[in-house]
Amino acid sequence: MKLNQQEVQHLLLRAGFGDNRQVIGSYIGQSPELILQKQFELCNKNTPVQIKLPKYEPTPYKELSEIEKQAIRKEAREQVKALNIEWIKTMASAPSSCQDKIAMFWHDHFACSAANGVFLQSYLDTIRGHALGNFGDMLKAVSKEPAMLQYLNNQQNKKSAPNENFAREVMELFTLGRDQGYTEKDISEAARAFTGWGFDRTGNFKFRQMVHDNNSKVVFGQTGNFDGDDILDMLLANKQTAHYISQKWVRYFVHSEGNEKLEKKVADAFYSSNYDIKTALTALFTSPDFYDKKNIGQRIKSPIELIVSVQRQLHLKIEDPSSLLYLQRMQGQVLFNPPNVAGWPDGQDWVDSATLLFRLHLPQLIFKSALIQNHPDSSFDDNDAFAIKGRLRALKTDLNLNELENDFKNKSADDLALFLIQGKWSVDASAYPTDFIDQIIFLTSKPEYQLC
Repeated sequence: MKLNQQEVQHLLLRAGFGDNRQVIGSYIGQSPELILQKQFELCNKNTPVQIKLPKYEPTPYKELSEIEKQAIRKEAREQVKALNIEWIKTMASAPSSCQDKIAMFWHDHFACSAANGVFLQSYLDTIRGHALGNFGDMLKAVSKEPAMLQYLNNQQNKKSAPNENFAREVMELFTLGRDQGYTEKDISEAARAFTGWGFDRTGNFKFRQMVHDNNSKVVFGQTGNFDGDDILDMLLANKQTAHYISQKWVRYFVHSEGNEKLEKKVADAFYSSNYDIKTALTALFTSPDFYDKKNIGQRIKSPIELIVSVQRQLHLKIEDPSSLLYLQRMQGQVLFNPPNVAGWPDGQDWVDSATLLFRLHLPQLIFKSALIQNHPDSSFDDNDAFAIKGRLRALKTDLNLNELENDFKNKSADDLALFLIQGKWSVDASAYPTDFIDQIIFLTSKPEYQLC
């Protein structure tokens, strides 16, 4: 199978956050297998997402003054914001966005938040590092992350007072899915196996032998003195885990209604490869079902996808940290702050009358800011609610106009529309503005641009 332009764009918008016209053009006529291979190779050139973290404070927290505690909490909030900004900038600028798109899926799957930059840095390192690796390795690593153990209360899970929260979510959300034949007794017994899994102040996993339940447990009909790793191995041995993850992948990357035939194909590849993520995703992204017309241009971009893809497609960089946070908050999706352990909603839930209006104005906001950076004395329509010069300047949008114009040299407005609009699109040629930038704003401000 050789991909045309729309199919290449479909692949890069779903497996990643899209790319500019030059990159898209370089892949036209190639097979999805070869394109994926090149994208995975480019992921090796991606850089770590890291922020400057404070040195460990040796004084016990409870011995600090209230002023010192407030200062630490304020610094922690700034660390979380900084990590958010660094990650979204990396998504927009990495040689390949596949690693971060898959990591974003895992951030939603292993959803958690923390008011601690050290914990979140470690959590992000784990989901990015394992994003295209082995699911079993990632499951075990995430299960020992301080951010996750804190979020799901396993620090309080002790032999004398077992807490089932972590054990329940490991089964219901991370591996088997809800109502898959296990019982409340299985969950309570598994919780006993996870007793003692905790962390210290510096963000290191700690197995606290003194509070671990060393007695025999009965889980999934098996009896033994199981620990947490034994439970995770049992969950990985159950093929339902491969089915559950594959079902989520198909609904996330292909179509929200799912596709049983494709889900089974991906699950078989996933399980038979001992949970190799690249192998399973290659089966998904190279399937003819993935390129079926009904699956192209019908998925509403999440806020993160919208913010990142517009930058990658159009040689843009949004530099201002507070603006990047503002754009996330206004659309209802902030990195490291999912609404609950089940992650973010998807599809139609991203759009209501208020968020759609903001989304349609966003291209004007971004491009007018970019033009202001280049032309400080320019003025714009005073009736535009977003055309407030100071605010636009605060976005600090950097537009590489030469690269953008070069991408579309000798191309028509219809060529530009073919690149930006993945869904059904039809407009009379006379409707296009004559100016190149105005054409981009015209197209990216259409509801159809919200789809990928």
